[in-house]
Amino acid sequence: MQRNTKRPKGIIIVGAGAVGSKIAQITMQRDWNICCVANRAGEKVGRGFGELSSYGELNGIIVSNIETIDFASLNAEIAIVAVSDRLRYNEPIHRKLMEAGLNVICLGTESSFPWAVDKQLASEYDEIAKNKNITFIGCGFWDAYRISTLKTLVGPCTSLRKISHKSVTNADRFGEEVMRAANIGNEIQVINQTGVKDNTTEYSIYRTLMPQVVTAIGLTIEDITERNEAVVHDKSIFSTTLNKTIRAGDCIGTRSIIEVATKEGVCAIAEIELRLIEEGENEGMSWDVDGDPPAQMKLQGLDSGHATASSVVNRILDVINAPSGIATVDQLPPMKYFSRH
Repeated sequence: MQRNTKRPKGIIIVGAGAVGSKIAQITMQRDWNICCVANRAGEKVGRGFGELSSYGELNGIIVSNIETIDFASLNAEIAIVAVSDRLRYNEPIHRKLMEAGLNVICLGTESSFPWAVDKQLASEYDEIAKNKNITFIGCGFWDAYRISTLKTLVGPCTSLRKISHKSVTNADRFGEEVMRAANIGNEIQVINQTGVKDNTTEYSIYRTLMPQVVTAIGLTIEDITERNEAVVHDKSIFSTTLNKTIRAGDCIGTRSIIEVATKEGVCAIAEIELRLIEEGENEGMSWDVDGDPPAQMKLQGLDSGHATASSVVNRILDVINAPSGIATVDQLPPMKYFSRH
């Protein structure tokens, strides 16, 4: 494949949900060509994307069934997957797109650092991508805030002892897949039984975040530990995504605490909340660097839905021009503002 340096030849979007539609809207505002919007079989297939998303720019795009599309026949060079945060769940989609010779950007958090989730599958992806001369990458978790910013904060340090990260994301900005991942609406007893709190069943979708951050700043992972807690509230909160009220005392989200020990002796810990937020409450995140010199940073007033979509679209050209194989966002150039004028 000849690498493009100016604009994408064509873009495929897989996933006709809230983030997929925002990606499509931003893409069309740039006058970039969307060859196809695909979704899993179900009620969205065959319907107009504008109708599903309420974005008028998307009128005329009909959602196709991913199982019946010959992606290799489309005039595209990159596909964006906005389906699930789980690497294994997305595997059939990833393989179909890569085998068709398409560069792939996946919003799934596990795709951003797949070696921390499934080394065998990551190795297979890397081999396919190199054989096809394409790039596979996960970049839907706001790397400008979570990697580039931390690199800047630790850059002046002559020693590091501990790095702490906290964030609150409004799950209502995303689809039902994210609501399920955050266990929103479940009873606390059920959450404990299924292992969300004591971690006996599965890791959180954010397990890859701190290992990737630690690696990006040049540290070596020695151990990863994680625990997950149900977040509850003493009053009811309405979810627009689920179109129902979550009762006081039921789960409004999940808090994931991930800690990474490094060979260099630096501890990195993240406390990440994916949950419903109250009226008047803001999404946000913070970094606290215990080093010489120390540093603290807080971001507030974030729009996680837009930031997720724009972080992907603003990376399209970088991914098309990246070396073949699996890439991580810290290997790409710093993200830049893209002017439409």
